[in-house]
Amino acid sequence: MLSRRQVLLGAAASSVALAGCASAPEPRPADSRSYCLSTLRTRRTVCTPEPVPSAAAEADAKRFEATPGVLTVYVVRSAWVDAVRPLTVSVDGGSQIGTLPRSLIRLRLAPGTHQLAFEWNERVHGFAVGGEAGELRIVELAGSSIPLDRPYHWSDADPAGAKLRARTTRLIADTPWTASAPQ
Repeated sequence: MLSRRQVLLGAAASSVALAGCASAPEPRPADSRSYCLSTLRTRRTVCTPEPVPSAAAEADAKRFEATPGVLTVYVVRSAWVDAVRPLTVSVDGGSQIGTLPRSLIRLRLAPGTHQLAFEWNERVHGFAVGGEAGELRIVELAGSSIPLDRPYHWSDADPAGAKLRARTTRLIADTPWTASAPQ
């Protein structure tokens, strides 16, 4: 049987072992706050540059329904490994949205083909996504900055899995329909 001291020492050791993991998103008392993540190991906190959409908008987005008349594109970034690595996603070379791990973006675009991009290691990583009016597409910004892991990349290989992973993310941007022309 373990003594109380052994149990307390084991709990303390477990806490230290988990110190390098990313912490959960900070609770938000109001919907106007940014989405922030921090690591316990480095004690560094990174937040989205803009306030996040409301809880009601997030609930609506996570129903994963297409918007009639436009192409609805979801960008999922579900990795938790590198909580301090913001990546900025651009749409058709214009709109830029700062992402963090465990974040979700809903874009409503004109039907056609659009170019998503992010920059990592001084290289632009582009991805063409397209569809008709009333269609829905899900893409993931996957990978990490850890040397032994696969580097950051775009993926649309597993839309059903991406939808499941998106349920544990935070909606950080919800763009209304824009009349930008597809490329």
